Amino acid sequence: MIEKALRLMFFFSLFFYSLLYSQSQENRKEFKNKVSSNSKLFNTNIDKAYSQLNNLIKESRTLKDSISEMKLLEKKCRYFYNKNLVDSLIISSEELQKVSGEYNNVYYEAMGNIYIAETYSVNKFYDKAIFHLNNAYEILQKDQSKSKKIFYAKANVLSSFANVYLDKNEPENAAKKILEEIKTGIELKDPKEFASFQYLNYSNISNIYSQYNLDSAYYYAKKSIDIKPADISEDKSMIGNYSVIGQYYKNQKDYKNSVKNFHEALKISKRIGIELNINNIHKYLREIYQLTNQKDSADFYENKIKQYDLQMLQSKYNSLQEVISKDKQEQDRSFSKNLLLWGISLVLVIGTLLFLYFKFKKKKTTEINQNLHETYKNLISLIENHDPGFMFAFENAFPEFSDKLLKLNPELQQSEIEFCALLKLKLTTKEIAKYTFIETRTVQNKKYRLRKKFEIPQSVDIYNWIDGL
Repeated sequence: MIEKALRLMFFFSLFFYSLLYSQSQENRKEFKNKVSSNSKLFNTNIDKAYSQLNNLIKESRTLKDSISEMKLLEKKCRYFYNKNLVDSLIISSEELQKVSGEYNNVYYEAMGNIYIAETYSVNKFYDKAIFHLNNAYEILQKDQSKSKKIFYAKANVLSSFANVYLDKNEPENAAKKILEEIKTGIELKDPKEFASFQYLNYSNISNIYSQYNLDSAYYYAKKSIDIKPADISEDKSMIGNYSVIGQYYKNQKDYKNSVKNFHEALKISKRIGIELNINNIHKYLREIYQLTNQKDSADFYENKIKQYDLQMLQSKYNSLQEVISKDKQEQDRSFSKNLLLWGISLVLVIGTLLFLYFKFKKKKTTEINQNLHETYKNLISLIENHDPGFMFAFENAFPEFSDKLLKLNPELQQSEIEFCALLKLKLTTKEIAKYTFIETRTVQNKKYRLRKKFEIPQSVDIYNWIDGL
């Protein structure tokens, strides 16, 4: 009887643990799918993808999935890198380096060193940046598997060396590193992989050449666009390509095509959330609008530049604190002289930061005191001048407007959103007809179709309805 009971307990335990194991495997599979979806989302909406990261990292630790944990930590680094948030990047890259070292994973340990090198380079500690890049390469050399992952990591080391040379204002040396990277592409036998790899490299070298040889920059930007695989969505490389082409046309004094390409770059940046080098585009647009006597547009980008500069100065200031703190732990008391120099640098940064902050705050207070009529006036001026940057300026002034319209009717066309923008500015039927070169009857028909799409009662004024969104 006892033997029978023990046997039943054994089979019950076996069945129970089988259920637990099955459930655990199901949870892991579901989690892997989440991580995979997040990776795809990173290419189309980096901000939305980032918002999921912390919860996914916690889940990876609960499931003891070390590979996913490191992959997610690396994405966190990539997000801060693409956003130019150097202060957050140094913290996340050190975390990646630490965790990958505990798991003895050479790929992610090397990537941690690469991101740390980027933070040192931005803060002008070039020797330390190069030290970490050499360290990354040595770590990768330990892996004898010749896997694709290691190949791409080594390519990343070369790209980061190029970034350091750019920060040192040595673009020729930076170009040599990317050309070296392009040559390594011979190892990729698959045509699709080769095209994807060189698409990024051509874009990178195009951006480097833009600093001293615009003809070569234009050539590689066009080559990058031509070789881009169809299944790759528009990403930061395309932002770079359009920006370089914009610079090329600006140099040729073809301002129309220049503005068109710069705005294409801004559209992609806004859509996917990547802000790397975006302020350079703002500066080029400001200069073009100044040269063509379009004061309102020039002022608009001047304000964007000041906002961005203030944000970047704050980020660099915070990252400098992190760098100094880290170096204090690494260095001996005999290096106190260097610490004094860093302290002086810190005081200078704080002084500059405070100066810009109060200057910007004063300007911002003045702007806030201006009434809404001024904003409308500037936007209407862009319409009157048929400026292609109107919708970009409008969406900056009313950032939630398009989303609210699409939420009410997801099938709304871009042309209908732009028409709604004109109604938001309270332009009359005759004014809309005049600025858009269409008949007044056509404007009335457009209003009628919008009423039907949004189910606006005839008793409700369409202008008041649009203004209430």
